[in-house]
Amino acid sequence: MSLTAALLGLVAANAATAATANASGAPQPFTITETIIPAAGVSAFTATGPLCPSGTFADDVSVFAPSAGNSHSNGLNLLIHTVYTCADGSGTFNMLKHVLLTFTDTGFTGTGPVQIHGGTGACAELSGQGVDTGARVGDQGFGNITGTVLTTG
Repeated sequence: MSLTAALLGLVAANAATAATANASGAPQPFTITETIIPAAGVSAFTATGPLCPSGTFADDVSVFAPSAGNSHSNGLNLLIHTVYTCADGSGTFNMLKHVLLTFTDTGFTGTGPVQIHGGTGACAELSGQGVDTGARVGDQGFGNITGTVLTTG
């Protein structure tokens, strides 16, 4: 009987701690607009919401598999780990993107879910989710990410 009571007390304490952490940072909407000009070495972003207003980013891209054989033929499934660096020096934040890339006559389009997983400095406790849509036409790429972010710190 005392073991059950102790376990119930522990579960209740953990639930209260989690509720307090979540209450300190209600979900807030954000947008990120990415601009990519590979020839000029530009990978820049602007953001709204609780994120820093602007900075640069670096993508680490992994190819999952061709998407041929389904309704999204002529494309690739990509896993992209992105690190955003805030221009104001407040920190960095990490995003995991799962993008379905579809080739077009002039470049490609992409869309898929994203997750924010912490970072450094003022962004260390960020978490969130959203959707990434983007395209590359000719020599320029554009991305638009919308979602919600939660800060627990």
